[in-house]
Amino acid sequence: MTTATPASLQRARFTRKPCSIDEVLHNSDPSAPPEPVEIELCKELTEAEYDAFANTLLEDRDWLAGHGGHRDGRRRVVAVSAPNRRTLLVDPSGGKYGRYVGIAEETSPQCDEQASAIAWLLENRRPEVARDQAIRTLRLALAGDAKALRILDSLAGN
Repeated sequence: MTTATPASLQRARFTRKPCSIDEVLHNSDPSAPPEPVEIELCKELTEAEYDAFANTLLEDRDWLAGHGGHRDGRRRVVAVSAPNRRTLLVDPSGGKYGRYVGIAEETSPQCDEQASAIAWLLENRRPEVARDQAIRTLRLALAGDAKALRILDSLAGN
């Protein structure tokens, strides 16, 4: 089953042209800053389909075609999931295979609620207030909250 989803506030580190999920899990540079991502498509697989995909990331899949790349400071990805498996974020960047593959940073439900609330505030600001000005103001208001500042960095595309 494939469903579209709105932009996400997730971040991930990516591995270039990994052969399998093991390479993604073990070869990501922990010192590299996680990149903000926009999930443009969710692809739900069975456990068997996911395992086959995760162990052959360089094989072409038609459902990856036309997705990926960068826009507005975010990497555009396909979120590939299955029951009892970690969601993979795949940026085929014009191809039909896992050219760049990452795993989203773990986020708590509280962080997701906070991210949604901050995103809502930005989207529903007064029309005369520029987005970057609203982000600067929220930074001042939330200066003591490290999670909120990370969310604002993500929304700003930093």
